[in-house]
Amino acid sequence: MDSRKERIGFMILLILAFAAILYVAEKYTLKHVLDKVSFETTLNRSVVEPGEAFSWAMTVRNGKRMLVPYLRLRENVPEGLLFADGSEAVGGKWYTWLISTLYLGRYQKVHMSREVKLEKRGRYFFQGASVDAGDFLGIRSVTQSYPELCEVVVKPKRLESLQLTELLGGYFGEHPVPKSLMDDPINIIGFRDYTGREPFRSISWTQSAKYGRLLVKQFEHTTEYSCTVLLNVDGDGIKNRNRDALLETSFSIVRSVCEHLEKKKISYDFRTNGVIAGTMGDWKQIGNGLGAGHLETVLEGLGRMTYVPRERMEHFLEREIRGVQRGRSLVLVTPAEDDYLREAAARLEKMSGRAVLVLCAENFVIADLKDAG
Repeated sequence: MDSRKERIGFMILLILAFAAILYVAEKYTLKHVLDKVSFETTLNRSVVEPGEAFSWAMTVRNGKRMLVPYLRLRENVPEGLLFADGSEAVGGKWYTWLISTLYLGRYQKVHMSREVKLEKRGRYFFQGASVDAGDFLGIRSVTQSYPELCEVVVKPKRLESLQLTELLGGYFGEHPVPKSLMDDPINIIGFRDYTGREPFRSISWTQSAKYGRLLVKQFEHTTEYSCTVLLNVDGDGIKNRNRDALLETSFSIVRSVCEHLEKKKISYDFRTNGVIAGTMGDWKQIGNGLGAGHLETVLEGLGRMTYVPRERMEHFLEREIRGVQRGRSLVLVTPAEDDYLREAAARLEKMSGRAVLVLCAENFVIADLKDAG
């Protein structure tokens, strides 16, 4: 009888000791389960086309000897992120988390790479992860956040519009320059008869006296050509219209204009009264240039563009009128026209001596709606 009681007492002590060990182990693992566990988000592209696939990866490292038996990873992803194969959206309709469950052995590294895409222009952020890690019994867990900030910028779509193609082709013509409103004496290439429509200052009195009839000078206008692309984002005057949609169309128009200039090998600069957010700084213009790097800088700026103007359209255009370069061509892109904008365009023409091509996003939206109908 005493032997039986001793065995029962021993078993109770053994169970209590085992429970105490489990309790201590559970407390220890719960406290240290995330020690030396690191999380890193990486993107293989920082600037992408709309709908272009890029790689988004999460690397999880366990840098300790103790295993991590349960880890629930919730990655904070940007709204609108899609898997590249189009199978489904990343995250749900009302949340932007991608959830994964992992087991990490001693010193194990897990690398999860996903091909994803974003359809709309703008700035997007992958903001790290929130982690639930459990003890080895699977009874309790701890939660910890690992914030990061990985940015990807989506360029605006190019505007696929026959109307825009015709306007640009007509403005720039077969040669890389439209006719000047007022002749600039760059190079004299010959003389022709006076028709009565030319200004008196273009008459060559020497040649007229020599040949006995009035002759005017002909100038070369295609020797050196450059263009300034102006983007106005001030849309406060737009009433009863979709301002954001018009601004998006404006960004797409600028892209198409710059790509046309690249194709024509015409150097150009870009100026705007819009706010370009993010790591590019608070800039409002890109200097004169040409080439893939120049174009990519403009497109990234358009991708970062907000809907908020830095200054009113009147202030922006008045400054451009004062500083316009003589003989330089101008393309003005705006969400909508008004009386002031038309008057400002006329003054730009007068000061530059060249026609100003005004591209109004509202006109293209209306044209697209008519074509769809």
